[in-house]
Amino acid sequence: MSNYTEAPTIPPIIKDEDLPEICLPYNPPKPDFSAPGKRISEAKCDEYVWQLKIRQKNNDRSKECQEELDRLYPNRLRPAGAIGGRDTVLGEFPHMGAIGWLAFATTYVFKCGSSLISSRFVLTAAHCSRASDRDSTITDPVPKVVRLGDKNIINSFSGGLLITDDKIVSIIVHPQYAPPKKYYDIALMKLENEVHFTKYTQPACMWTKFDTSSLGPTATLTGWGVVETHGKTTSPELQAAVVDLIDSDTCNQLLKSSCNRNWCGVRDDQLCAGKLAGGVDACQVSML
Repeated sequence: MSNYTEAPTIPPIIKDEDLPEICLPYNPPKPDFSAPGKRISEAKCDEYVWQLKIRQKNNDRSKECQEELDRLYPNRLRPAGAIGGRDTVLGEFPHMGAIGWLAFATTYVFKCGSSLISSRFVLTAAHCSRASDRDSTITDPVPKVVRLGDKNIINSFSGGLLITDDKIVSIIVHPQYAPPKKYYDIALMKLENEVHFTKYTQPACMWTKFDTSSLGPTATLTGWGVVETHGKTTSPELQAAVVDLIDSDTCNQLLKSSCNRNWCGVRDDQLCAGKLAGGVDACQVSML
């Protein structure tokens, strides 16, 4: 892929042969990340991490290049806005995508979140594969796009960044998902075109092991607080909250009063997380 091979921006007044080494394109060959017994998702994760490191190295080289050119050519013409910008929370969670439904004014209404896991797929909840037929805000209950590279789903801030609404071409719902039951609520959405990875749009790695003890005691929940029911107030800004990972036995004990025909305990393919001491939502435990 070509999205990590860009050379630093150089004013045209300086000839190529006069450029210091740090200003030359940095394009190392891509390693082979496959190995016997290695899952495809693990190999792709290693590849994406490698790409991220190359982009970061190019960003660092670009800054060093500008500093070196300032030293060598103090009177040179400088490109506007090359250095000195300030990173914001935009890009803090570059895997996050907002799933959009077509509204009547040819705009999109975003009702679900998702995680980019490859250049063509996002992972989301199965209940996000179709909205209610009674939803009067949309023209079709089937979602149409995934917005990537943004943090505000109402007022898109581009600032020259690549914010995209990628068309959904197919949706794969877990075959055992049977609403309103709260199990197997997971789905994949395939995008029409490959996503261009940047510091603001980057896939998340898939956890491939049954044992989650090495993940640590906490997790970060991210989303826009968008829900499809009860008319609750939502936040257009991407939200993040740190929660505790809770073992299944404790979780089931805490939630035993909630057992019903649609949910009755955490299964082996689920995680339980929440804030037992309150703070995110007092005394509430959320199931992932």
